[in-house]
Amino acid sequence: MPKALICENDPDLQKNLSLIFKTLNIESILPLSLEEAINNLELEDIDIIVVNEKFANEKPQENRIIQWINSLPMYRRRDIMLIITGENLKSADRLIAFAKGADLVVNSKELNNFQAYFKRAYLEYQSKYKTYKDLLNK
Repeated sequence: MPKALICENDPDLQKNLSLIFKTLNIESILPLSLEEAINNLELEDIDIIVVNEKFANEKPQENRIIQWINSLPMYRRRDIMLIITGENLKSADRLIAFAKGADLVVNSKELNNFQAYFKRAYLEYQSKYKTYKDLLNK
C-alpha cells in the first residue's frame, strides 16, 4: 500500500487530506513537527509527500523538507511524488511545479478540490515514470 506523508500546519486540513488518501487506498502519515517529518522521510518508504510551503513556520524558499527531497539522488527522487501547497501558488500550474521541483502545486484555498487535482496528477506521474521504473526492475 502506498504511503503519503502529509506536512500541513492546519490539523483539520491534514485530517481531510488523510481521508482523501484513505479513499484512494493510500496510507497517511501525519507528522506534528518538522523533525518528525524528516525522521519519517529517513525511516519510512514514502511514495507521496504533501507539504505546505510554510510547514512548521518555514519560509517557502527555505523549506527543509522540499530541500531534502530535491537533494535526493534522481533514482530515489523519481519514486516520490511531491505535492506543494501554499497560499501564493496557482493550482496545477506546471511551470511553477517544475520551478519548485514538484509534481503538483495546489493553492491552499483550493484544497477542497485536492482529490481532483491529485487524481489527474497521479495518473500523469505514473505514466511518466512507468517506462523508467520498468527498466529499473529488469
